[in-house]
This record gives sequence, structure tokens and C-alpha cells, in this order.
Amino acid sequence: MFVCLNKVTCVRMYNMVQEYWKEEIESLNAKRKTATQQEVQELDRKIKWMMDTEMAVVISQEQNEIQTFRKWNLDIKSHREKMEKRELDKEFKDKDNPLRVVFVCAMWLTGFDVKCLSCLYLDKPLKAHTLMQTIARANRVAEGKSNGLIIDYIGIVKALRKALADYTANVGGISTDPTIDKAELIEKVLEVTTAADTFLCSKGFILNDLVVARDFDRLALLQEAANVVSDSRESKKQFMTYGSELNRIAKYLDRNDISDCDRQKKDAIIAICDDLKKKKKHVDTVDLMVQINGILGEYILIERTSENRSMEKRFDISKIDFDLLRREFAKIKKKNLMFMELDELIQVRLDQMIRDNPKRVDYYERYQKIIEEYNQEQDRANIEKMFMELMDLANSMNQEEQRYVREGFTSDEELSLYDMLFDENLSKEDIKKIKKVAVDLLDKIKGKISELDHWTDKQETKAEIDTLIGKILWEGLPDCYSDNAIFTYRQKIYEYVYMRYKEVA
Repeated sequence: MFVCLNKVTCVRMYNMVQEYWKEEIESLNAKRKTATQQEVQELDRKIKWMMDTEMAVVISQEQNEIQTFRKWNLDIKSHREKMEKRELDKEFKDKDNPLRVVFVCAMWLTGFDVKCLSCLYLDKPLKAHTLMQTIARANRVAEGKSNGLIIDYIGIVKALRKALADYTANVGGISTDPTIDKAELIEKVLEVTTAADTFLCSKGFILNDLVVARDFDRLALLQEAANVVSDSRESKKQFMTYGSELNRIAKYLDRNDISDCDRQKKDAIIAICDDLKKKKKHVDTVDLMVQINGILGEYILIERTSENRSMEKRFDISKIDFDLLRREFAKIKKKNLMFMELDELIQVRLDQMIRDNPKRVDYYERYQKIIEEYNQEQDRANIEKMFMELMDLANSMNQEEQRYVREGFTSDEELSLYDMLFDENLSKEDIKKIKKVAVDLLDKIKGKISELDHWTDKQETKAEIDTLIGKILWEGLPDCYSDNAIFTYRQKIYEYVYMRYKEVA
């Protein structure tokens, strides 16, 4: 959003930007001729974004405005038609809409909230409440945005600090300054870049090798860097923090604010982080594909559930060829990275398994023990042993996921309720009864929830579900279950149902 001095300046600035915008697109197209394949992809992305971007002038109407603007040799008619025929306010608030740049004078400065607004250009004297409201336009937190950038052409900082003293000073009389000077921002980028470079060096990886590498050599070094920082969870987390911080603050720098060398190092650090993130993003509209260094095939299916028509990820670990993994693991060099990839696969599936059935907590404890041992191991001499333990856990998880079939149920949900009611001292006849109770309970709970509107929002509808659970347990459970036991099971099952099915309310 560009805040102009007056309405005429809005249109003049709009026209000037169109001219320079076109020149920049031509410049990017010229660079394509001498760029590498990787650079061409990035240039094409920028060119497409710039060509798709729409801009608009948003100013209030006044009498004889056509004649007024004509004196300045400006056309206001086309801008006015756009303002009248379209809902520009709604378009601008939509982060996916191509309307990305607006030129305003007074409209939209107060009472107009745009969470995705990232950049505010100020070329108009503002003060007090109006200034605070205007600054707030760029200061909202949104997805992918932690702060905003304000480009001040008119020297507004003094007025901003006074407004903050008037409106936001705390009891002690000390006000906070939300602005960060550009010099401090540059210093922070260089500081984080140096810290990440030093961190990689401590792991035996030279960042400059990646900076100068090209094509396949670059891809190989990216994998190597990802591997060395994955020697433990804490190590990977620390490096990802460097990358996230650089991503967050470096986008507010101009190209010439730091040297080419520092910029290339910064880009290389972010590229390593992107490579680490890539393992979690192999998703398309049909299925989710994951590979561990080309060894894993498809192991995740996506299917629709009857109670929730949104796409639910189902992780089918049974499709992993564990014998092949064991053989290949002994050969590969990037064992840390492969271990982390299998770790992430198991962690995601384990979270889902425990959510489906809280009785599976022992799998989580076993998993934690393996990971703790991995994180504590300094020389990595036993990494292959721990990898095998992780794969054995994955195998046993796969067996657990199929247990509902062996127990004679039609779904894992029925098994979950059965596990909650199970007792080691039950007779075969009693086990048959609680299996029937589990099936009946799930069917009636789902049926009742489907009849209620947002059942978790109201006390009376929550009470209906709780009463239904109690009624079925009292009527169906064997005589060996005491009153106190039934009351305890009722509470546990209600808590499970509340957490498991509140999203379908």
C-alpha cells in the first residue's frame, strides 16, 4: 500500500510505477538469456508474478474530478470505473488475489484491516491516532508473515514515537519502539548467516563449497549438508532456526544492502533448509509420495472417511520394503538424513495411531527410547543398530494397525473402544460381550452425533452423548464390571469421543 500526499499524486505515482514495472520485466527477460537452468526457473517465477500483479488507485470521489485531473494531464475515469464496478476492498484482503498494490490518500488508512499486507510506503505526513491506525495496516500477523516493512519517505519516525508515547506507554512511563532500523536489520542478517556458516563448519561442511557449486554438484552438496545437520534432532532444529530467521528478515532487504558473497551464503543456507523441508511436502491431489533416497516406494494413501468428507492422510507403512532398506542402509553415506526421514514418517503415523487409540502409548515410549539413544550417541557407531530398531518399530506398528481385523472388527475405531473396556481377567464369553458393546457403542455415538448441530458447543448436547455412553455400558457390559468401574470407563470413553469426534460437530 502506497500512501500518497494527495489524490493527484496517487494517479501520478500509479503511472510512474507502471513504467518502471514494465522496465523491470524487460530486464528480467534479458537476464534469462545468460542464466543457468536453475536461475531461469526463478526468473520465470518472478516474471510471471510481476505480469500477473494488478494495481489500483483507491481515492474518494469529488466534484469535477475529471476536469481537475485533466489539468494535470491525468485520466481518473478508468480508475473510477474500476473502483465503482469492483469490490476492490475484498480483492485486496484476499492474499491469493492478483490485486497486490494499491495507491491511497485517505481511504483505507483507518478502519480497514488487511492481515496479509506486508509493505507500507509512506509519503504523507501523519500523526497521532491516524498514524497509529495506518501503521497497524502492515503490522498484522498472518500466515507466512511475522512483521511488516514500512518504507518512510517523509520522516515519520519521530511522529510515530510520539504517538506511541501518547497511546501505548505502560504504567512505568516506558514506551516501546516497534520499528527496526534498516542498519540493524542488515547486521542481524549478517550475524545469523555467520552463525549458520560456523555451525556447518563445526559439522565438517564448508558452506562456500555449496555457494560455488553448480547443477548436479550443487544437488549432491545440498544432500550432504542436510545429512550433517541431521545428526540429531536438536542439531537439525538449530539449523532450521537459522534458515527460518533468515527467511523472515532477509526479504526486507534490497539486493544491494549486503555483498554478493553474503547474499549467496544466505541463499545457500535457506536452500539447505528448503531441502530438509521438502521431505514433508510430496503431496498432490491423489496421493502422498515419499522416498527415502529412492528406496521407498508409495507408502501413503489418501482416502475419504464416511464421517469426515475432507481428505484424510492414511500412512500405510506395510508398503515399505524393510529388508531392502536394511541392505541399502549399510551401503549409503548419508545415514543421518535417512534415519531422520524414517523417523519423520514413523512420528507422523504414530501421532495418528495414538490419536485413534490412546492404549497404544507403549509404542510411543518405545519410539522415544530409540530417539533418545540416537540423540545421545556421539560417534554414531551404533546408528545402524538404531535404524534397525526404528524399522522393527515400524513393522510392529504395521501389525498393530491390522489387529482390528484379527479381533473380528470392521474398523480401528471399534478396536479402540474395545481396548478401553478390555480386562485381563475376562472370560471368553465376557470378551464376546464387550466386543458387541464396542461395536454398538460406536454405531450409536456416531448416529447421535450426526443428528446434533455442533454437539461440543452446548452443555445439553454434550450431556446427551455422555448419557448415551453410560446407558449402553450399563445395559451391555458383563456383570463382572462394578458400578465404579463402569463410571470410570464412561468418563474415559466420553473424553475419547470428545477429542476424536469434535471436528465433525
